[in-house]
Amino acid sequence: MKTIAVAIVDDEISNVEILANILETQCEGVEVIWTATNLQDAQKNIQEKKIDILFMDIEMPPHCSFELLETISKPDFEVVFVTAYQDYALRALKMAALDYIIKPIKATDINRVINKLREKNNFGELTGLIKNYLNGPERFSKIVVHVNDGYDIVDISNIIHIEALDSYSKIKLVGNVSYVTSRSLKDFEELLSDKGFYRIHKSYLINLRHMMKIIKGAAASVIMANGTCIPVSARKRDTFFTELKGIISF
Repeated sequence: MKTIAVAIVDDEISNVEILANILETQCEGVEVIWTATNLQDAQKNIQEKKIDILFMDIEMPPHCSFELLETISKPDFEVVFVTAYQDYALRALKMAALDYIIKPIKATDINRVINKLREKNNFGELTGLIKNYLNGPERFSKIVVHVNDGYDIVDISNIIHIEALDSYSKIKLVGNVSYVTSRSLKDFEELLSDKGFYRIHKSYLINLRHMMKIIKGAAASVIMANGTCIPVSARKRDTFFTELKGIISF
């Protein structure tokens, strides 16, 4: 079994000790290479000691741990955020973090994350996506979709539309590929609205690049590249067509 090298960054030494103990005593094939309680020591260790996973607290006054990622040119490890705040966790997921852990730390959560990476050969892909987002939303072109055996990297240009399924969402891509994810449609709307996506109905977010036909009138709808006919809600209709005129002629 491959040994996974991990590191921990948290400004509270008690949290470092708890997490290190769980990793070393309850996670098979895991070695804690180093720990740090401030960003300066963490940056030095990253340069000197290779790791596969970095467990990192987000809020470390007077700094935020995102500052650490901005100093790393080519990350070769994945980041798992450890935080006491749900809103930080949601932001981490939106920025393509592998996973997040809510304090108080539980061994089951740690093992869940470790198992996701157990078969991974190349580390750093997800951390690179996070860095791109931090460097500017215009550079953010991919999202992470979690699946049963890990995750897939999805280019947002290949997304045709996203459909709400209660608290879940169904992503439809070119090539008749689809995913069901636990993210809500509202999450995707917030993440993709400046990427050419438009929520034309309470249940649908579409990629404007993949529209094939617009049907106007009382029962307005759009035909997407995969042949799906999606209704435009009455509440959205006038605004949608007005904004479209700034993009295409019809």
